[in-house]
Amino acid sequence: MPQTPPSSAAARLPRLTLLALSAALAASGATAQEALETVVVTGFRASLDSALQAKKNADGIVDVIKAEDIGKFPDANLAESLQRVPGVALSRGDGGEGKQITVRGLNAGFTRVRINGIEAIAATGASDINGSTNRSRAFDFSVFAAELFNSLEVRKTSTADVEEGSLGATVDLRAARPFDFAGRTASISAQMNYNTLSRKAAPRLTALFSERWNTDAGQVGLLLSGAYSRRHAMEEGYEAVELLSANADGGFCSPLGFTPQAPANDAVRGASATHCGNNLPRTSSLAAYNDVFGRTDNYGGTVATPAAGSGAFHPRIPRYRRSVAEYERTGLTAALQWRPSARTELALDLLAGDFKNDRYDNYISAISFGRTLAAANGKPQSSILETSFNGNGSWEYGKFNGVDVRSEGLLDVNNTAFRQHVLSGSHKLTDTVKLDFMTGQSRSTLDSPRRTTVQFDSPNVNGYSFDFRQNRNVPTLNFGVDVANPASFSWGPVDADGTVHGQFVTRKLETGNTLKTNAIGASWDVNDNLTLRTGLSSRDNAWTNFEISGGLPNGLANPAGFNIASVSRTISGFGRGLEGSGYPSEWVAVDLPKFLQVWDIECDCAAVPGSTLNVLGQANRRVSERIDAAFLAADFNHKLGGIPLRGNVGVRVADTKARAAALVNAGGTLTEVSFTKKYRDTLPSFNLTAELPRNVFLRFSAAKTLSRPEYVDLAPSAAVNTNAQTVNIGNPQLDPIRAKTYDLQAEWYYDKNALLSLGFFRKDIESYIQNIGERVPYNTLGLPDALLTGGGTCSITGGTPACPTLPSSVVTVRRAVNTPGGPINGMELSLQAPFNFLPGIWRNFGLLANYTRVKSTINYITRTATPTLPQLSMNANLVGMSPKAYNVTLYYEDPKFSARVSAAHRSQYLFTVLGDVNGHDFTTVDASTNIDLSMSYNVTPQLRISLEAANLTDEPLRYGRDSQRDDTLLYAHSGRTFALGVSYKF
Repeated sequence: MPQTPPSSAAARLPRLTLLALSAALAASGATAQEALETVVVTGFRASLDSALQAKKNADGIVDVIKAEDIGKFPDANLAESLQRVPGVALSRGDGGEGKQITVRGLNAGFTRVRINGIEAIAATGASDINGSTNRSRAFDFSVFAAELFNSLEVRKTSTADVEEGSLGATVDLRAARPFDFAGRTASISAQMNYNTLSRKAAPRLTALFSERWNTDAGQVGLLLSGAYSRRHAMEEGYEAVELLSANADGGFCSPLGFTPQAPANDAVRGASATHCGNNLPRTSSLAAYNDVFGRTDNYGGTVATPAAGSGAFHPRIPRYRRSVAEYERTGLTAALQWRPSARTELALDLLAGDFKNDRYDNYISAISFGRTLAAANGKPQSSILETSFNGNGSWEYGKFNGVDVRSEGLLDVNNTAFRQHVLSGSHKLTDTVKLDFMTGQSRSTLDSPRRTTVQFDSPNVNGYSFDFRQNRNVPTLNFGVDVANPASFSWGPVDADGTVHGQFVTRKLETGNTLKTNAIGASWDVNDNLTLRTGLSSRDNAWTNFEISGGLPNGLANPAGFNIASVSRTISGFGRGLEGSGYPSEWVAVDLPKFLQVWDIECDCAAVPGSTLNVLGQANRRVSERIDAAFLAADFNHKLGGIPLRGNVGVRVADTKARAAALVNAGGTLTEVSFTKKYRDTLPSFNLTAELPRNVFLRFSAAKTLSRPEYVDLAPSAAVNTNAQTVNIGNPQLDPIRAKTYDLQAEWYYDKNALLSLGFFRKDIESYIQNIGERVPYNTLGLPDALLTGGGTCSITGGTPACPTLPSSVVTVRRAVNTPGGPINGMELSLQAPFNFLPGIWRNFGLLANYTRVKSTINYITRTATPTLPQLSMNANLVGMSPKAYNVTLYYEDPKFSARVSAAHRSQYLFTVLGDVNGHDFTTVDASTNIDLSMSYNVTPQLRISLEAANLTDEPLRYGRDSQRDDTLLYAHSGRTFALGVSYKF
């Protein structure tokens, strides 16, 4: 696999890993003379050579990883293998494992994945702040173990015979088949993995058996393989959840005698000229209060007269988090091949994968900063005692009285099941005419039967503070109360004045993707220089999504003798490996099994108030697509002026008919609404390769491509988050994203198993899809008020408890719309360099490296035009695009010993474009560099032992909010992982 970074990249590898590599070389006992006598191109080098030959023979720009390459990288799954490919960057999910890929700056939604020849989508669940459940077309690679596949191909240019739908790349995953092996083959391997943060070990097992027979009916082959692994992951860090302005949710409690008074007099809640609430004197410092409310922000020009405090931003729910996740991954493949004659072949490929992820999140937080007075006696009852802002305007320190502290436990159960069958075949009618066919189906279902949250509260605590002055990533949070003492927390019904003593929420979710493909094709070798190809295909894609929830502020009466200690446990040892200090090492946490023995909040029954699922508030939506396509192409091979030219030219025509439907709450009755959208695309493509002297290949490609809208954007539904005061609305009339692409690449195969390449690419995006955010009153959207009431669990008419969002509340509305696009320009530099020019043992070393630079400017619409206000927009990078990325691998291999150390880097990128409608322009993800190490030793030709290490530097994940302030939205780390393994080949 060719790869290349800047020349200094290798120097950035940790000295520790290089010392380990040197020590291991010495331990292997390989002398210079032995290396000269026994060098054989096998193992890792053989896989590199095979992948390089596939790239060299391709007509377009393709990067390939072969099975040995995958099997010997220290990769938990396919995504982490793919990050070695030039232009591919990895996005990590919960627990630090690779989840999705970005190709040439285009995020996972722009990349199509085909498994055994047909398109597939696999979705997994995730925490809300780290991407949430995958409801998109993006493929979650964490579903599959890398060992199930023997080759990966990343097609960066288009050809007429490859199905449309990708602007980034088409990734082809191919499971092994029996005819890939010369005869009977069997192998088994076992590993034990250990994570330094969770401090737990877990197994990883793989096995393969393949056999082929010569029979009277022709050659027959059968292959079976399986992979099983468990993983105990832990993630710790800090979350802000959101950044809010000081004036949001009614602002803070004003000082004694300050005008205007906040909150206003309220006899029920105890607000008066002297008190913020019952037993809460007005203790705000005038100087601190003025420091906060003297700061204003016009939100990118969307507010003519900024409110006092609109320029001071605090964490909505500042909290520490410990997530403990149990992952279980099982994969099985089966392949049957039959070759009755040299002209005919049939193959049946079967694949099954199950990925189970049970995650338990525990938080200790200040909840009142995200609460209104009406909803739960929140922020307006908190007094500001001390403040400090840094030079960027970030609120780095604050001390408060009257703060509600919360301990929260969340159990999230996610089960992903993937099933695929593909039947394919080919037959030569004559020596020049060949027919082929393929039919199959991929089905992926994410079932989340339980997502249960329970919260214990400690209301109205004095002396709470957050402090970023020593550490901008993980603040010191002083909760003002002993959070390790169960007596500090309460669980009980809401007080008459609206004070909340605990809350619970439940949710069920299921999302599925079914993709069916039927295709036939024919080719005709007109002569030695020209082949004509044509084909027809029909695809049926279906996406479904169902979500339903329940819960409310607690109204459950405690049984006699109840205390928090009987339904709680202790989180201990928090903060290992986190930057800074001052974190609570222990806090009281929900013990969910014990809690459920007292209150069956998951029963969905009237006997437990609040447990009833909100049927009228459910999300129930689906999108189906019928795509009929035809292509005509010509492959050519000719010489011009003595220079061999080869390539292909063709055109693909695709008709798409999409139907989007959803159930909506129409006056208390669930009613289906549906919309149909039709469009046709004509997609020409051209690929040319010139084989110049000295093994220099010059490639040029041009094509017209498209990516279809995300399913969740097409669904004609409205998702209302009453706590966050956000509304997401679907748009079933979206057009696809269309673009013209151009590639120019030079490749120099300067030695055996060696490559130096330089390429340039451009993608002219003609139409784009943006999620535009606006701040508008909820009652202007035309949506029913019933979406705000949580199925009647809160009131929008003045009752108790009041709903967090009222009809008159100003909410942030996000909806997808078609907008003008923009260009993406980039370059890729790649190097594959075996050091066979060096003497002795040094010739066993080699280097794989790549460097990608991408530049893109998209005009993002941040506010649509109204009768009184103009449209606002801003120019920014493409969401998900790292302008710079590199990968570098230094390897050593002799007949006995193999070792590799790899670094993968991607620069900072945009996670969301917010456009200042809430005072923040962007959410960004910090740059990251992940370093992995792998070693193996062949005890015998059949027996191999291995040692692997992933994420050696314990690279954290950090989200920043706003380019000027760079407030921390999320900071988490997941530790280092080591694996000791053994494999045997029969």
